[in-house]
Amino acid sequence: MRGFELKIAWRHLIKSHGQTELTVGAVAVGVLLVVFLSSLINGLQIGLVEDVVGSIPHISVQAASPNAKPLWRITDKPSMSTLEKMTTRSKRIGEWERMQAAIAAIPGVRVVAPAVEGDGLVTRGAMTVGARVIGVIPDEQIRVISLKNRIVEGDFTKVDAQNIAIGTKMADDLGVKVGNRLRVTSNLGVTESFRVAAIFDMGIEQINETAVYMGLEAAQAMFKLGKDVTNIHIRSAEMYDANAIANHIRGITTLTVTSWMESNVSFLDTMRMQNTAAAIIQGMTLMASAFGVASVMIVFVVQKSKDIGILKSMGATCKQIRRVFILEGLGVGLGGALLGSGIGSGLCFLVTSLKIPGQMFGGKQATIIPMQFDLNYVLLASVVALAMGLVASIIPAHRAAKLDPVEAIRQG
Repeated sequence: MRGFELKIAWRHLIKSHGQTELTVGAVAVGVLLVVFLSSLINGLQIGLVEDVVGSIPHISVQAASPNAKPLWRITDKPSMSTLEKMTTRSKRIGEWERMQAAIAAIPGVRVVAPAVEGDGLVTRGAMTVGARVIGVIPDEQIRVISLKNRIVEGDFTKVDAQNIAIGTKMADDLGVKVGNRLRVTSNLGVTESFRVAAIFDMGIEQINETAVYMGLEAAQAMFKLGKDVTNIHIRSAEMYDANAIANHIRGITTLTVTSWMESNVSFLDTMRMQNTAAAIIQGMTLMASAFGVASVMIVFVVQKSKDIGILKSMGATCKQIRRVFILEGLGVGLGGALLGSGIGSGLCFLVTSLKIPGQMFGGKQATIIPMQFDLNYVLLASVVALAMGLVASIIPAHRAAKLDPVEAIRQG
């Protein structure tokens, strides 16, 4: 007998004089908005996180400044020259290979790379700009931060004792291209000449303006560190595990350990509030669609009261009548889910194909609207639409099942 209920439900939906189309359209709009908004929020957050986190290590380990003391605790009143010597003494990590191996053994750690960081100047002709000099092993640094898609020109793997990589802003300020030579001077007064091997765009103007990557050994020589380093950069398998891994590292070393989550608390709070606001908007949209389905289903019951009375007089049971209207609700939910998810997915793919020339966002070429399509959102929205159609049909179905056949035929 299930075919009987399905046949009646289908006939009601087909011969509803446009009401079915409007109801399916209302559900489809709700599903479309969920898919589109979810993809928009997801794309925006992934792009922002990639710009913020992709250009830095997930976790950084560094040594404290040697013999550092607050000025109020210094009793011998050092001269200005003495203070200058203290500030130029580099922080260093000795026997870093052993620390690197210990950190690499921690669960959740993907890459561990040594680095040397210090301040300096970059000069070309009469032009000089301030710089943050970073000595790295190129093949390892590419795995620590998202550099692969951020190279605008050249090859970052060629960075060594004679070649450097600079940001797009520094390249524009100095008027240099790949192959040109620059002079780099450390804050210890050591000057060397380098060839520009690569130009990158990290998506953050300060990094593009000041960062200079060179080979690890070249930086060690410029800052007179011998074989020591100043930092150990770490990338975790999951970026949101950074705090847990940082706490683990603190348990095995007295060095200063900082995770990206600790340095960007306000950014994470903003993302959480953004997610909450998006969830509220999506929930209210679906709720409005559900009320629309329920109201139309009630109208169906009123319009079809005479048909219900005739069916009951012919032997249809209350359960069968109830099933008819529940199937109608499911049909509306299914139609809305298919239509809304199809249009929403199409819009997402259309928007992602519209690129903005010359602009980067999240380590990739920027699109007119940042979108990140996820099939899970489509499936979730479709399931919610089906559930919405089912729930919205329960009360009208119960009302239809309770109609008295004599009164239904007389009033109809």
